Amino acid sequence: MKTFAPGTVVRVLQEDWAPFQNIYNTTPRFTEQTGIRVEVKLSSIPELWDLMNRSFVEDPPPFDLVGMDEIMLMQHVRLGRAEPLDDHIAADGYPLDDFEPAALEAASYRGQLYGLPYADVSNVLIYRADLFTRYGIPVPQTMDALTEAALAVQEAVRADGTEDFYGITLRGAPSCGLNFWHIGSTWIPAWGAQWYDAEGRPTIDRPEHIAALAHYVDLLHRAGPPETPTMGFVECMEAYASGRAAMVIEPANEASIVYNRGGAVAEGTLTTLVPAGPRGTRHAGLYCPPYAIPARSKVKEAAWALATFLCAPEQLLDDAVKSGFVEVARKSVLNDPQFAAHFPANLVETTRATRAIARPERPTPRQGMLVGDIIGEEATRALAGAQTAREALQRAQERIAALGSPD
Repeated sequence: MKTFAPGTVVRVLQEDWAPFQNIYNTTPRFTEQTGIRVEVKLSSIPELWDLMNRSFVEDPPPFDLVGMDEIMLMQHVRLGRAEPLDDHIAADGYPLDDFEPAALEAASYRGQLYGLPYADVSNVLIYRADLFTRYGIPVPQTMDALTEAALAVQEAVRADGTEDFYGITLRGAPSCGLNFWHIGSTWIPAWGAQWYDAEGRPTIDRPEHIAALAHYVDLLHRAGPPETPTMGFVECMEAYASGRAAMVIEPANEASIVYNRGGAVAEGTLTTLVPAGPRGTRHAGLYCPPYAIPARSKVKEAAWALATFLCAPEQLLDDAVKSGFVEVARKSVLNDPQFAAHFPANLVETTRATRAIARPERPTPRQGMLVGDIIGEEATRALAGAQTAREALQRAQERIAALGSPD
């Protein structure tokens, strides 16, 4: 690894989430190897989004290396605010074949790579296998079967005396893309997503999209908690982990938290692929937060060196083992025996199987996350009973059309 002049400092921003918290323990070793001092900031939404944006807008930027949401990254890439990594990769002969092609695609624009993936996060079905076995309910393989299973297990558990119990819990809150992660990554793609036509006009209120949202709303009205419109992933996972729900669809990392928590729910939990939609395809989505370098950073070479250190196989393995989170970005780590031995076999199997269907599904227009936020806001109003799925997407269509071209 290269060495740098004394006094070189790289300021790194990352989400305050378990997979990243080992960074405090590992960056001193990077400093010993390179002479680069690292200043770490871990932050949570909504402050995190603000700091991400400021890093690509301000001069000088508050951070030199940023763990980015890839949709937000593409917004800044389009405006020339992010450093392309191709020259750094070529200079170092840095291999990329250990990363999933879909993750590299998500961090690329017009043939250039702008971010180095750290984690590949996708939806899986997390379910109470003990309850499904007890009541003889098949594990759902399709979206229609998902509704049937949710209603069946809900009825069975309530009949046994537990009234505050629900077949499934899914995100309903709209802020910062919470419910659009599900709607835009799994539901609408399962019915056939086309966010824009060939001329760049939004196609949000297509019949297929309306049918997908109608299914989501109907499922949660009939088998979800009454507070669904206010629930994000934290609330959904707490409802599941506390025994109030039989199923939840969330990234595999969330299943890791359930297992780490222990207890009866953890012992009864298994994971499997997300159900298939009417087209017969499964859509897990892909959130692969890459490390990106603001174009105005004064220490780009040092920031690149830190990115490669943080994304090295040995570092990802150490982070995964210490955090208990399973969705690592590198194929070699996911298939490493030491890694596999640290997690339940079913969770590793599901995570590996999900890689075959994991790909970016959400729209990445120049407006960034605003398009998803608009759809999410209208969906929440449908979940609250204030409008139908058709009305929700018609309103979203009007609002997104007013934003102009996605390019």
